[in-house]
Amino acid sequence: IGAAVNDQFGISVAAAGDVIAAGAYLADTAVNQGSAYIFNLSGRVFNPKGRLIASDGVADDQFGISAAIDGDVIVVGVWGNNGWKGAAYVFERNAGGTNAWGQVRKLTASDSAANDYFGRSVAMWGDVIVAGAYGDDTNRGSVYVFDRNLGGTNAW
Repeated sequence: IGAAVNDQFGISVAAAGDVIAAGAYLADTAVNQGSAYIFNLSGRVFNPKGRLIASDGVADDQFGISAAIDGDVIVVGVWGNNGWKGAAYVFERNAGGTNAWGQVRKLTASDSAANDYFGRSVAMWGDVIVAGAYGDDTNRGSVYVFDRNLGGTNAW
């Protein structure tokens, strides 16, 4: 699959239908930029199908700290992004070609601040994504809710 020593492969795992996503938040595209690996079911075996990274990823983002899947959508948390404000990236199957996962959106908190850790936890259900930011508001924490079509088709 391409994971290396200290990548922390499996820090997060999400599964739905015929797809598994596994985060490796310390994988090095840039130092500790992170990535998530995709596996597709073939018969009774899950085979490696690709690696997701953020289109604007940089060192210490720690992409892959969290992951969630529902249908043909994967969301991956990136708590180190932009001074630990954090972010979550949305990927859709077939957005990068037939049966290939392509990035379609970057989600951030509307009131983001350093050390919010937005994206440390993510979850999905249908057309709703939620992301936790446990450092928000002087560690009181917050949960942000995104609706897929609120604000336009696929606007999240």
